Amino acid sequence: MKKVLLCLVTILIAWNIFALKNWQIHTNSTHIYEIEQVDSKIYIASWGGLEVFDLNTNEFEKKYTTIDGLSKNDIRALDYFAEREEFLFGTYGGGVNRMSNNEFQMPINEIIGLASDYVNKIGHQDSLIFIATKEGLSLFVNNPDFPFPFLVDNYNVENGLSANNITSFQIADNEYLYCGSEFGLDYVHIDSIGFINSWHHLNIENSLLPSNNISSISIKGNKIAIATDNGVLSSSDLNNPEQSQLYCEGLAVFPIFWDSQNNLWLSYGVWDSDLLVIQDTMDIAVTRISEEENVTNWFIDEAGLITSNIIDFEEIDNQICAITWGEGLLIFNSDNWETQIKPDCITANVVTDMKLDNNHKLWISNGHIGGGMISKGTRGVSGFDGEHWINFTANGSPLNSDNIFTIGIDSNNRKWFGSWSGESIFGWSGGMSIFDENNQTWEFITHSTHDLLPSNTISCIVKDNDDNMWVGSYPEGVVIFNTNDEIIHSFNLYQPATGYDFHDIRGVYITEEKVIIGCRYNGLRIWNNQSFPEDNGVHWIKPPFTELLAAEIYSIKKKSNSTTEEIWVASSNGLFMYDGNDWYLYGTNIKKKVWQDNHWFWSENIPDPEYWYYEGQERLYGSIPTYPTALFVDPFGLIWIGTRDAGITVFSKERDIFTNLTTENTPLISNNITAFAYEPLTGTLYIGTSDGLNSVEIGISAESNTETKLYDTIVYPNPFYPDNGEILRIENESSITMPKGETICNIYDLSGELILKLEKDIYEQFSWDGTNKAGKKCSSGIYFYIVSAPGGQVSKGKIILIR
Repeated sequence: MKKVLLCLVTILIAWNIFALKNWQIHTNSTHIYEIEQVDSKIYIASWGGLEVFDLNTNEFEKKYTTIDGLSKNDIRALDYFAEREEFLFGTYGGGVNRMSNNEFQMPINEIIGLASDYVNKIGHQDSLIFIATKEGLSLFVNNPDFPFPFLVDNYNVENGLSANNITSFQIADNEYLYCGSEFGLDYVHIDSIGFINSWHHLNIENSLLPSNNISSISIKGNKIAIATDNGVLSSSDLNNPEQSQLYCEGLAVFPIFWDSQNNLWLSYGVWDSDLLVIQDTMDIAVTRISEEENVTNWFIDEAGLITSNIIDFEEIDNQICAITWGEGLLIFNSDNWETQIKPDCITANVVTDMKLDNNHKLWISNGHIGGGMISKGTRGVSGFDGEHWINFTANGSPLNSDNIFTIGIDSNNRKWFGSWSGESIFGWSGGMSIFDENNQTWEFITHSTHDLLPSNTISCIVKDNDDNMWVGSYPEGVVIFNTNDEIIHSFNLYQPATGYDFHDIRGVYITEEKVIIGCRYNGLRIWNNQSFPEDNGVHWIKPPFTELLAAEIYSIKKKSNSTTEEIWVASSNGLFMYDGNDWYLYGTNIKKKVWQDNHWFWSENIPDPEYWYYEGQERLYGSIPTYPTALFVDPFGLIWIGTRDAGITVFSKERDIFTNLTTENTPLISNNITAFAYEPLTGTLYIGTSDGLNSVEIGISAESNTETKLYDTIVYPNPFYPDNGEILRIENESSITMPKGETICNIYDLSGELILKLEKDIYEQFSWDGTNKAGKKCSSGIYFYIVSAPGGQVSKGKIILIR
């Protein structure tokens, strides 16, 4: 298993240094599948990684994600071998990760025989490991003489099971294995698991099961409780109806749990494995049935019980813990559920749009195009100040919908959250929710409150230089609001294509010279004037080729230089650039084409390096067939191109160099890139993906540097080996930059001769590649540096260089 250990990725681009520092992963871990208590720590398996909570300090101690070595962040199952001090993490798509002494071991996956890398449940009996997957049950055995478990066999519908996709299972004290699926209950003695005739199958035709759809199983001694979508069967002998009893008939029960006092705990609903939600929940959130059959119900918002979305129960230090889907853990303290263990994190694992507000707080949406929910999104919006998260949902705040597709920030720092309709879900509505963080107030703009707003489906929100807010109202064009939230102008799409005769505006990009409109089906339109666009006005222009007349436009960005204003366009038909005179198309086979005389020209007969890739040159998207989905132009002129499934290409147009960043060579959480946002004060680039949020420091411009103090300097790596590709960094300790202004660093050899005068790099710190002022390699030895900053500030130190 690949273990990503990259905390610093350094890539040489010509003579400059392109460095990525301090990678972080931000995922949601309040949606929890299972927990395991080991001593005073709770290990929490969530759809966004593994959290470790210390009961002694009441703090989260550690979060494990793919950046730490997990194969996938979506952890569906958790098991612990006390005798081996080994954890097993069952992931959805990455097999089973094994961790011992905080180190990841060789995983259990399809390569060594696992039925599927999509794991639902894990359990063990002595040295045997049972792994329920969506393609059947795998049995492995631990052998202390080998570094990984051996496969015993796989079991499916052909040799014992009623269904391959096992959704729940338990191992009883009498060594019987019970497997639940949508086709009923299968059980077998572990010693006879390999004999197909030894398997028993229960369903509504041959038992008291109220439904074949098994949602949860709990075993206590000789008693088993089986929850279904039509009630509960409790029994001390499944073969004897007289020792079986039905509870909650006609109700969808999920989950169910026997505690140490023989109380039966349960909640209600149906687990939707496609949308990853609990459907059909009730006002009754939790029911407890005592051994004497006394029934106690807790309703939502009663005794501190804030949700009915409960996915499991466990006991923690003899207290019942409700494992929730979205609110972390709720602990029952005799008469209330007010103790909550909830990670401070983003609200969902899909990122759709990101905007930084005027206070440099990041705001993130996770909606989608279309009505209804999606599996890891449609959970409202999140705000991040660099340390802590704030989340808003339609259920827990005035936010009008959880399907927030786009975000805008106005001149008063109000957040405009635009929903993609959303009226198909109870409690959701369309239009815009406007949050005034300073006054903690909410306002709403919908078709009902503003008659001129033609649709409640909001596709984009953009502020112009005059503080007007441009709102795409899909599929009805654009409306423009002034600072008093009054509509002052509206316009429709210019000349929709045949077959797409509607105003499917998805994005608006405003420059000093023009307005560029991107559509969902109709490609690109340009209003080549500084005025407001008019329906069928004289300033409309269209691209002269078909590729951008019928395409989905994902992102539009501007790159300025001393002579031209380049417009870069990410579309379903590829990456395009318009410099005001010519259109260019960038690709993986041919580097660049230019539109001339009604066709694409690329010097077909002469391998011109302007148009052709030279031998060995890294290519756009790493040559993977894909398309661009997000764009960002950084302060150093590099173009960041996010893709549908090939990660990121960083393009230095001036040096004609492509650098590809993927999950294979960086801690990127996913190769499906959805959005970028750059925080200039810290040089942090936020990267939105379909599986969560990355952040990484890419550098800070001199204009954004506000530091004035020179602290002690730190040097690393020291000693350093430049022949191994290492770059020495000299940094201002306790600050992200050196002091602004004329701060220099001189490198001297042992004789006191000046070897090189360094200028600040893109991080406003210093970097040295081990060469002198003539560009020649310095020999092995001891060198000294002196950093001089304004105000007579000085810091010095020693460097050991080894060739």
